Amino acid sequence: MSLPQPRMPGLAAPPAVAGGAHAETIVVETRFGPVTISRNALIDMPQGPLGFAQHRSFALTDLPNPRLSQFKLLQSLSDAAVSFVVAPSGRDGGPIAAADIDEACAAGGMAPADPLVLLIVTVRSGEAGIVMSVNLRAPVIVDPERRVGRQMVLNNPGYSVRHPI
Repeated sequence: MSLPQPRMPGLAAPPAVAGGAHAETIVVETRFGPVTISRNALIDMPQGPLGFAQHRSFALTDLPNPRLSQFKLLQSLSDAAVSFVVAPSGRDGGPIAAADIDEACAAGGMAPADPLVLLIVTVRSGEAGIVMSVNLRAPVIVDPERRVGRQMVLNNPGYSVRHPI
């Protein structure tokens, strides 16, 4: 199954730094190589992703390889070794029902108007070669206005943690 290409809402611009302007981009060394990150791509995750509670500052950026343009990189800003390949998914028409996304937004204290839904991608070697899947059960949901994200475990048990893509 292929994932639909959702509209990627822009994240709201970060607040101005007191006492002067700030650089528009930063360069971060990642396990995929250096990436240039726009300051408006910064995301605060107060609880961190599941299993990574100490990592709370992230940026959402393109992967350095243009052949992987359907995916994004959710990169920790406190540890270059911590990053997640994610597949953006639409609120409407994606593999997760809009009602379940709305419920997760409410539980996470986010406005469900236009959330950015990110599905964490897993790549494994299997008997038939490389196998890729996404975690539909625990998407990362980002409020693009506030630039706050949270990985939410959905109440609906019908979603797989290894949904093939």
